[in-house]
Amino acid sequence: DEAEAERRRIERDLHDGTQARLVAIAMQLGVAKEAASDPAVAALLEQAHSGTEEAMTELRDVIRGIYPPILADRGLPGALTALAGRTTLPVRLDVADPGTLPVAVETAAYYAVTESVTNAVRHSGAEAISVRLTREADLLTVEVSDDGHGGVDESAGSGVRGLRRRAAALDGNVTVHSPSGGPTTIRVELPCGS
Repeated sequence: DEAEAERRRIERDLHDGTQARLVAIAMQLGVAKEAASDPAVAALLEQAHSGTEEAMTELRDVIRGIYPPILADRGLPGALTALAGRTTLPVRLDVADPGTLPVAVETAAYYAVTESVTNAVRHSGAEAISVRLTREADLLTVEVSDDGHGGVDESAGSGVRGLRRRAAALDGNVTVHSPSGGPTTIRVELPCGS
């Protein structure tokens, strides 16, 4: 709990402090670039402005990786509903309210679904995806299935390996069932305490 509270504090500090400061610097550089009469100075200011914008993008990615804001705003069921709504394939949700979860478990579950849905959309040739979230006692289970062509090759990318690492960090487990010809089911089990 202390580690999660510290993680949230860091996220808040990065968002409210560092990110806000970078935005201010980018604005100042943009104004200076417009006012510069020397082309060499304008070019340097443009480079600094571009570098600042890139740093802001990287910082946003880091902040999202710490604790996605949508989880704080909507909780896991709401975040999964929003994900389904912005996915280009139909997503059928079977999401029971899991109750209060440790932040690390909630975050891992969200990323497991996000990664699995993204992979299904990009690589599976699927026409539909289903997401199931259940909690039984101290175990949260997430299943993402698609009706695509199957044949997930874990050595071809970092997606499933990343899921395995994230789950293992929480003493969880990932099972991938993806025979050639499909369908594919990715099941993530995460201990979540009482």
